Amino acid sequence: MNGVLSRVVAPWLGLDVRLLSNRAYIRRLFPGKRCSVEFELMVGRDDGAVERRRLLGKFYRDNRGAMVYQTLVELRKHGLGTGRFLVPEPVASVPEYNLLLLAWAEGELLSSVLVARSDTEQEVAGAAAWLLGLHNCGVDTGRRYSFLEHLRTLFGWKELLAEAYPKGERLLGALLARFEERGSELSAWAPGPTHRDFSPEHLVVHADRFTCLDFDEFCQYDPLFDVAHFTAHLRFLGLTHFGALNHFDWLSERFLSAYEDGSNHYSEERLNLYMAIAYFKLGRFVSLVQRPREWLQMLPELLAEARRFVR
Repeated sequence: MNGVLSRVVAPWLGLDVRLLSNRAYIRRLFPGKRCSVEFELMVGRDDGAVERRRLLGKFYRDNRGAMVYQTLVELRKHGLGTGRFLVPEPVASVPEYNLLLLAWAEGELLSSVLVARSDTEQEVAGAAAWLLGLHNCGVDTGRRYSFLEHLRTLFGWKELLAEAYPKGERLLGALLARFEERGSELSAWAPGPTHRDFSPEHLVVHADRFTCLDFDEFCQYDPLFDVAHFTAHLRFLGLTHFGALNHFDWLSERFLSAYEDGSNHYSEERLNLYMAIAYFKLGRFVSLVQRPREWLQMLPELLAEARRFVR
């Protein structure tokens, strides 16, 4: 792998820098989907100086890394390459390995900051500002995603959830029917650049700088889905770390207020629909992906929240 890295990172390292060695550490593995790896590089300069650099590598099962590479190039051209609000610098796409290499984003995940500190209003407002930067950046590339496609995915999850949680099958069916009904009623929205997995786990904070990660789901969709997804995940963080969905409600309100103040496409009705879908998605996450010991207590609570938002 050292030979491949030497070749593909040479333009990023610079003319007077060469790769001496590297170590790889698995950061996250989704079997059959992707694997995230930290590459620790030791590089030498022509003047004899040696230094350490880091890259994030993502191995995919298909060519999605090449698409994410192009997405990041476009986003950085449209204002997210300098200043306070950033996306990672794409270093290289290596098709023969389905590998995407990114410059390391220094800082702490917002989720870790929120759990460790109580004075985080500015960070949450910064998250809203980053999201507004994405939604207003003007990028019109990437796949087009429709609510019908979204609904088809949810119906597939519903079948798997019903197998894992049979007594919730009726509620799951009612939720999907309500999603379909409300989606049809609220179809008058314009697609725009949408992260589609925006959460405190995917935002890195370094002083007053914010870098968002994981653009695997980027598409042209309803940007308000990102707002709902972040808010639901913020409340989910309260549930998993402090035992209560409402633990971070004051921060959720700060986030929503900051986003609404800067948005010209805000809709309470659409937001509520996407909040319900985000809780449904979290129900799938705890029962079929993460599956903590408490999942049978958490799942009904998440589904109850989904129902509350689409009554």
